[in-house]
Amino acid sequence: MKTRAFAALALAAIPACSPAITNSSTAFSPDWQNDGGKSIQAVYGKVSGAALPAGTAVAVGVTRDGLVGVGLDGSGKWKAAGRPDTQPSIAGDVVAYTSGGQLVGLDAKSGKQLWSVPAEGRVLRGAGDDGATTVATLGAPGGGGSLLLAVSRDGSVRRKIEPQSVELGVPGAQGDVAFVPWSSQYVSAVDLSSGNEIGRLLLRDQVSHALSVGGKLHFGERGLVRFDDKIGGSASGAANAVKLPERELPGKPVWFTNGANTTPAAAAAREKIRLYARPADTGGKLGIAGGRYAATYFRVVMGLDAADGSLRWVRTYGQDVLGGDAASNGFAFCDATGKVALLDSNGGDAGQADLGSSVQGCVVQAGGFAIPAGKPAGSLPEQLAKAIEVRETEMATAQRFLLRELGAMQEPLVTKALVDLASNPRTPALLLEDARQLLASRRNGAEYMLEALAQHYDFLSDVLRSPPVGPLADALSAMNETKAAGPLAHHLNDAANTPNDIERAARALAKLATAAELGDLKTFFALYRATADEKELVNAVLSVAQALLRVGGDEGKRVVAEAAKDPLTHPDVKAGLANLSPAKSGEKPAPASEPTAADKPAKKG
Repeated sequence: MKTRAFAALALAAIPACSPAITNSSTAFSPDWQNDGGKSIQAVYGKVSGAALPAGTAVAVGVTRDGLVGVGLDGSGKWKAAGRPDTQPSIAGDVVAYTSGGQLVGLDAKSGKQLWSVPAEGRVLRGAGDDGATTVATLGAPGGGGSLLLAVSRDGSVRRKIEPQSVELGVPGAQGDVAFVPWSSQYVSAVDLSSGNEIGRLLLRDQVSHALSVGGKLHFGERGLVRFDDKIGGSASGAANAVKLPERELPGKPVWFTNGANTTPAAAAAREKIRLYARPADTGGKLGIAGGRYAATYFRVVMGLDAADGSLRWVRTYGQDVLGGDAASNGFAFCDATGKVALLDSNGGDAGQADLGSSVQGCVVQAGGFAIPAGKPAGSLPEQLAKAIEVRETEMATAQRFLLRELGAMQEPLVTKALVDLASNPRTPALLLEDARQLLASRRNGAEYMLEALAQHYDFLSDVLRSPPVGPLADALSAMNETKAAGPLAHHLNDAANTPNDIERAARALAKLATAAELGDLKTFFALYRATADEKELVNAVLSVAQALLRVGGDEGKRVVAEAAKDPLTHPDVKAGLANLSPAKSGEKPAPASEPTAADKPAKKG
């Protein structure tokens, strides 16, 4: 391996009782030549026998005054003063953060301070730990200025490296070697005793994180490569690697953000829109634990199939989800109230821990914690409906996504959920239009549709939105549901319905009406054949005329014929009636038209 000294050296910041040392390093040289994975494979041979800690199962929240922590089993609550500059990092059994110009290490179980060293005017990006030494990368608050520190448990700074023109990602450690991602494609293995680079990993995919999961180091960003006996084949794609399925998700969440950037202490939108998954052996290859990964979007957590990305469950919370982690058999999610929800791989409620106060940011480490089997959370349609009901503007993007997922399901219960959504006066206009369009395409759940049509706008009875008459008419007509004829005929003469809904109801009645609906049909025809001043109403009158000709007998034919001659009949209606001919005895009516893309529901105030 060709190398030359590239990293700038500086005095280590160590306790006064320790002698000052000057570090030397050959790490992060740009002149390195690809060795085909030989050096990183040799490093694996060197450190593979060194066990990594499973890591404390803990949630750590950021408050106005500092940090709070609690074990995922609900035990060991603690507090620590000093508000962090950036998001804290849980590394094994250590919580690392910068505050007041210091890099601080806390015991993850008790919150007790282990050490504090100068941060050199920088803030934390991330940290790793091998059970004896914590390695951390820091940077200037505005970006740049990378610094690598290695701190032993007694607080002595074992190594300090300030590379020039190189941005370092989140490091890991094993067997007294730091593994430091940089330049989005390399991971340098730095011997902490000498400060020299003893191996380098070249990845063909984005890499800015080194993390310990299940006693193994992993490297990556968009996907993960495991540090094992196949690591030498990483550049050629022969290493053990895993990625999550690519699919559309609200907010475009990522598994890991760029580790060379800092993450704010108070969670911003990007921290609330994330992917969570745990790499694990599955069927002899690297896969995703439990066959599930999760996506968060503010107050909603979505459980997805690790094989194809299909939606499997949805959980909704009262406040934004700020952080979380994937366990071997489930997930832990921390929200702004300080509650830490535990879910099994199927989204079942497996209990919770409580940080004891509201938090502005939160990080979670599952470690080796075993999440118990949870209580089922109801059917997926019910879960989706609950998430869609959340009345927060920021949730609109996720709710449109979830509504599309709901509409693609075939269960009759989905029809009920769509009916309820389209009938709810609190449903936002954007979701209302989507729900109406999806409802028009349903071909099951007729009982829920008929039940909805029995309702009418009634302020005194607290029915504050008319049912979605038009979409229901389209669907019931396509299903040839003759039981809909009576309710649809009643809605023809309900002034609370929009012209669009009336047009679609009349179109359905041209197909479904029977003699029992003659009274409502004749009333509507008499009221609107002379006053229809909108295209939708003109079409409705003509559809009702078709129904009268089909089921009204001689009386129906007479009513239509007289209207066609009456000078008071609206000209557009009269023109349309001229093209109609009385239905022949025994002739089957023509099928009603299916809704088209232009048949969008009218907005109603």
